[in-house]
Amino acid sequence: MRGRNAAALFAGLALVLTWPLVLHPVTTMLPQGPDGDLFVWTLAWDAHAFLHQPLSIFDANIYHPLRHTLAYSENLIGSALFAAPVIWLTGSPVLALNLVALLSCALCGLGAFVLARRAGIGPGGAVIAGLIFAFSPPRFFRTAQVHLAAVQWMPFALASMHAYLDEGRKRDLRLAAAFFTLQALSSGHGTVFLLLAMTGLVAYRVLRGDPAAPARRLRDLGIAGALLLAPSVLVYLPYRAVQTEMGLRRSLENWAVTPGSFLASPTHLQAFFLSLIPGGSRMLQDASAYLFPGWMPLLLAAAALVLRGTGRALPNRGAYQFPQKGGRELKSVTVSRWLGILALILELASLVFLALAIALTIAGPTRLRLGSTIVFSSRSAWRPWLFFAAAATARLALHRRVPFDPAGRVRRALDRLRGWRTPERARSGSVLFYALLALVSLWLSIGPPLGLWPLVYWLPGMSFIRVPSRFTILAVLGLAIVAGAGFERLSARFAGRRRPALAVIVGALLIAEFAAIPLTVAPSRVEAPLAERWLASRPAPFVVAEVPLPDPMNAGAFERRQTQYMLHSMTHWQKTVHGYSGWRAPLHEQLYLQMRNFPDEASLRSLAGLGVTYIAVHTELYPPGEWPQVEARLELWDNWLRLEHTAGTGRVYSLRAPVAPRSPD
Repeated sequence: MRGRNAAALFAGLALVLTWPLVLHPVTTMLPQGPDGDLFVWTLAWDAHAFLHQPLSIFDANIYHPLRHTLAYSENLIGSALFAAPVIWLTGSPVLALNLVALLSCALCGLGAFVLARRAGIGPGGAVIAGLIFAFSPPRFFRTAQVHLAAVQWMPFALASMHAYLDEGRKRDLRLAAAFFTLQALSSGHGTVFLLLAMTGLVAYRVLRGDPAAPARRLRDLGIAGALLLAPSVLVYLPYRAVQTEMGLRRSLENWAVTPGSFLASPTHLQAFFLSLIPGGSRMLQDASAYLFPGWMPLLLAAAALVLRGTGRALPNRGAYQFPQKGGRELKSVTVSRWLGILALILELASLVFLALAIALTIAGPTRLRLGSTIVFSSRSAWRPWLFFAAAATARLALHRRVPFDPAGRVRRALDRLRGWRTPERARSGSVLFYALLALVSLWLSIGPPLGLWPLVYWLPGMSFIRVPSRFTILAVLGLAIVAGAGFERLSARFAGRRRPALAVIVGALLIAEFAAIPLTVAPSRVEAPLAERWLASRPAPFVVAEVPLPDPMNAGAFERRQTQYMLHSMTHWQKTVHGYSGWRAPLHEQLYLQMRNFPDEASLRSLAGLGVTYIAVHTELYPPGEWPQVEARLELWDNWLRLEHTAGTGRVYSLRAPVAPRSPD
């Protein structure tokens, strides 16, 4: 299959598997709560800034008077490159958001297809890899989370890096730099994933015999490559500034994931399987994320690890006969091999238990913690000594069949390592690398007590990752490549004409397993109130605040109101004190608490101190019976507030210089 045919396939499947989103792309979107409104605002802001303030795009209009407020969450600039023309032509940021979400699915599939082909996998296996990365639940059911879904440039960057390491062409390295920048502009999460994957790929190739040659790599990158990487550095700087100025740091809070999440998926097939297991339905309800990649991808990946990579088809089963001679010898060799593996395991276990027993004997009772989780606890050393004795005894029992020969074992291991570390073997060992990448990513995703996250969360760049279970997205990419290779090794057992049919069957099974249609869609329409339309006609610049605000303790309603006011600001794009992101400055935490009592002296003084020009009052948003009390207070503070405009249920007041309030009659 050619690349354009694969692109058409993945685009069509994106429309089908997100059904019925395609029916009403202007008025509905995949539900995401306040995050959905945040993504709509972000794409609209980027489109506005492209035309009006491209060099200060990070100084967004929210959270006035702070700077770099776009860096309080994902900037989505890379996605806005596709969304902006839609917004300019149609005026619909919801349509633009849906286009970006669907495009991420299609490009993830195409990217994995390209990466699989570069890794030496045939067209059929490459299509299988594309299907898995595009539509496997850990990535596909994050499609509404555009900052996580837009990881489509990762496989393209890795494919370019493979091409450079294989053939040494400068253009491939520079192409990898271009795709890296596209990923950095599209998703901070994706950037961290890609850095991990590319660093791992280079290290893997060097370990397997490729020269490191850092000076030559820099020369190959050249000035052109440095210029291609420059936007990713420029995008990083505002985030660094926010981290430094505001003290933004990630902690180990809320990093755990429910174990059932790794079996949870809302697909029809997995929901049916879970319903057959006692407590399975509850597992799906309690899942903190949908992290199960599917049975077919796991089976295909197992085929890659079990079957040997050979293009020779097996003989016809009816005509095939097992060898009559040498059968016992073959069986003996197989038994000896497994006994050797068992002996090695027992030797390693003996060493581990011996070291642990000696350490406990010297140090006494020991308890090892990761955060608040107890990983290991022992009050005495007798158990490790007992386990050491058992492992050593078992190893001695195998001595006659597998002699104890540590020096010979080391020599043989070095010989295998020398054969393993050759550039030719490195180029053909991509499947092993992606299997390791999937395992490491999975290890980063799991919770306590075995999770890797507590050891690495402090590393540069990891602050972009709010929840480590999101590393399953990278794990799915590794799994997709391994599964594609598994399909190739499986299909090699069939005659040539049967292979395309097998690809169609396996692809259909994957689609059936991944299907959860019809998906739930939520109505979404960005409509500006009359008050905001009037504000858009006022001379700029000015600063806006809006009331009422719900109780911050009701987090859902409070954040939804903040994003509602952010959408209102799209009418005029002037500064607003409101905002919503993954983090909020203490200044605004205090301000929002004061605005709950608007109008009173504390709220008015704070708003005036921030330079607020207009206050939009939405009478229809007050709880029943509360508006008359607010209206009475507004009359008391008419020396501060001047009614400028009334339209429908909205009022706009200008905030004047602070003076004493008028006494009630």
